Amino acid sequence: MKTLIIGTKNPAKIKQIAGAIKSLGLNVVGLPDFIEDIVENGLTAQENAQIKATTYSRNLEDVVLSMDNALYLDGLIDAKQPGIHVRRIYGKGTRPTDDELLKYYTSTINDLGDKINGRWKFAICVASNGSIIKETTIISPRIFTSIPSKRIVSGYPLESIQIDPESGKYISDMTQEEQDVFWQKKIGCELCAFLRPIIV
Repeated sequence: MKTLIIGTKNPAKIKQIAGAIKSLGLNVVGLPDFIEDIVENGLTAQENAQIKATTYSRNLEDVVLSMDNALYLDGLIDAKQPGIHVRRIYGKGTRPTDDELLKYYTSTINDLGDKINGRWKFAICVASNGSIIKETTIISPRIFTSIPSKRIVSGYPLESIQIDPESGKYISDMTQEEQDVFWQKKIGCELCAFLRPIIV
């Protein structure tokens, strides 16, 4: 079984990607502990994905896939859109905890309505030994609610305010099998088609 290294130490992100590309039969792993985190100072999600993929692949002398997310919520003015700063609270410079982030987003969504539409932009880059092999962007629409689930996913708290329109379930309330199916539908098909020629 081939191994695919994901340029993150976030267990939730590793599970997300592993579930999305399950059909490829890859052993999906995150970064080893000895690799130091890097500064993501790109101006776009794609630039951040490139920075992570090229740096980590150079340090590991291996192929690395990195994914960076940007979030856009319908009804928010451009200046207040999370964009690539999903883990930041508008107007504050410090990095919030999962709980603080959740409170901020539920309040923001509540101001716009009980449920609103939004979209995630998944910027993906695969690099080998510091050189970009291939990159793409996947847009994934979502429904956001101001009433969170009681189950909060550490590192991915916004999954407790996102609802799957097909099942009506919060992403955070899904079983691992249900989440795998969800991610396969939302980003998996495009991600597998993108990866298959270069990884499998």
